[in-house]
Amino acid sequence: MKRGITLVETVVVISITTLALFALTNLFLLFNSTYGYQQAVIATAGSAGSAMNALEAAVLPAKHILMSHDFSGTTYSSATTTLVLELPAIDDFGDVLPGAKDYVVFYASNAVLYRLTEADAGSARTSGLKLLSTTLNSLAFTYDNSDFTKITKVAADLTTRVFYKQQEVQSHLTGQWYLRNWQPSP
Repeated sequence: MKRGITLVETVVVISITTLALFALTNLFLLFNSTYGYQQAVIATAGSAGSAMNALEAAVLPAKHILMSHDFSGTTYSSATTTLVLELPAIDDFGDVLPGAKDYVVFYASNAVLYRLTEADAGSARTSGLKLLSTTLNSLAFTYDNSDFTKITKVAADLTTRVFYKQQEVQSHLTGQWYLRNWQPSP
């Protein structure tokens, strides 16, 4: 006697298969949404962190914050969103080159943070423009003195932001650094 699949068995198999496909589709969509959100968090946090690291690496060895400096025909002036630094030039071993200076400016343009370096010919630093963040939301530099010749400390308040599926993802970092010209109070 030959026996086939009944209509009830076929309906049950199709129902179970449909439910399994529905569950897998929802799991896939949830995974993609979570992954996209995590990528946005990584982008903002990574961008903010690398920008703050670049600021620290330039401010700590700096001798002076300049009121302004001309970089290849464009003058940048220190303000709340721009920081112009004078650093002693260094050789390949990290030793200071006497009388030689490097200049660095950090500036924001729209939602982008840049670092422009103008290195002395003998310096180990490389001249050029580096993009630090494309997710910049806000940037504010504050100084411990209004007289640029007396500044010993600079603080930065930086916020990066992206939107993922109409949801804001934001990272906020602050830093405060003393320049190498800082002398402790007696």
